[in-house]
Amino acid sequence: MNAVIESTERLELVGQMRVALGGLMNVESYAWDERGALTMRGQLDRPADSVYRDLRARVETLGYTPFLRSSGGQDELFAMPGVIPRFTPRTLLPFVLFLITIATVLLTGAFHASSQLIADPALLLREPALLLGGVPFAATLLGILFTHEMGHYVVGRLRKAPVSLPYFIPIPPIPTPIGVLTLTGTLGAVIVQREPMEDRRSILEIGIAGPIAGLLVAIPLLFYGVATSPIATPSAQMIAQGYMQEGNSILYGLVKYVAHGQWLPGVNNLDVQMNSVAFAAWIGLLVTMLNMLPVGQLDGGHVAYALLGRRADWLAYAILALCVVLGVTVSVNWLIWGALIMLIGPRHPAPLNDITPLGFWHKVLAVFGLLLFVLLFTPEPLRMVAP
Repeated sequence: MNAVIESTERLELVGQMRVALGGLMNVESYAWDERGALTMRGQLDRPADSVYRDLRARVETLGYTPFLRSSGGQDELFAMPGVIPRFTPRTLLPFVLFLITIATVLLTGAFHASSQLIADPALLLREPALLLGGVPFAATLLGILFTHEMGHYVVGRLRKAPVSLPYFIPIPPIPTPIGVLTLTGTLGAVIVQREPMEDRRSILEIGIAGPIAGLLVAIPLLFYGVATSPIATPSAQMIAQGYMQEGNSILYGLVKYVAHGQWLPGVNNLDVQMNSVAFAAWIGLLVTMLNMLPVGQLDGGHVAYALLGRRADWLAYAILALCVVLGVTVSVNWLIWGALIMLIGPRHPAPLNDITPLGFWHKVLAVFGLLLFVLLFTPEPLRMVAP
C-alpha cells in the first residue's frame, strides 16, 4: 500500500515538474534514484545560461534544487530534494578575526625585523616601540592577502554568488634561535561558498579574481622590496648559525634580474638579502602559488574545472602525484600540502548549471590562470642551509 502511495506521489510530482518546466525544457524521459532525486532528460528551449535562474525559481517551489548537465547529447535536469537556504552574511566574526590577524602579523613582522626580540620576546613589553618594526612586513603581506580575498568577494557579489566575507586565520609567531617558526602570522583566509556556483563562467571569474587582484599589489611591492634590498653573500653569522634560503620561481627570478641585472642566486650564494617588504611580497607570491594549484576548490582548481570540466580530475591527481615526488626528493612540505589536498578533496564539485560552456575570452582567461601557476611555481619554497 505504501509503495502505491509513494508511486502516486511521484507521478504527481513529475506532472508538477513538467508544468513548472513549461516553456523552459521539453522533457522526453525521467527517472528516480534511491535518494529520491529526479532526473529529467530532454532539451532546453533556450541556452542554459538564459533559463537557469527562472528554472531554479520554479523547481524550488516544489522543494527541489535543480542541477543542469549534458549527457549523451541530451540536457539533464537533476533535481535534488531540498532547497538550499539563503543566509544573511556574517560581519562581526570576519571583522574580529581580521583585527586579530593584523595583531599576529604585525608581531611576526616585528620578530623578523629584530634579532633582539627573537632572543628575548619579553623585550617587547619593555620597549613596545619595537612593534613598529613589523609595520612594513604586516602592511605588505596583509595588503596582498586582503586584496586577494576581496577580489573573490567583489566578483562573487557581482556574479550574485552567496559568498561570505573573508575569514582570516591568525596564528601567533613562535620565535626560535634561527628565526620565527611561523613565518607569516596568518594561515591566510577563506571565503565560505554556501552553495555550488551557478556555472563555469562564475567558477572561473570568482576563482581567478583573487590571484589577479593580489598580484596587482604583490608584484609592484616585490619590485620595490627587491630593488631596495642589498645583494650579498651570507654573512659569517648566518653561515655559523644556519639560515633559511627562499626558493625561486620564474616570476621571482625575473624580478631579481630586472632589479639587479643578474640572475640570482649567483656564485658563493650571492643573492638578495630581503628586507621586510621583499620578504612579505615573496610570501604573497608563495601563497598565491599554493592557491593556484589546479586541484579541488583552490583557486587553480576553479580555473582548471572551468576550462576542463570533469577532465580536471586527472590534472588534480597528476598534481597530487607531483606533490609526492617533490615531497620525497625536494621538500617534505609538499607531502604536507598533498595531505591537505586529500583532506579538502582533489575533485571540484559541479556547478548548478554545468551545460553553459566558456566563451573564447573566458578560455583565454583560464589558460592565463594556468600559466600564472607555472610562473609562480616554486619547487623548493624554503631550504634550511645548515651551519
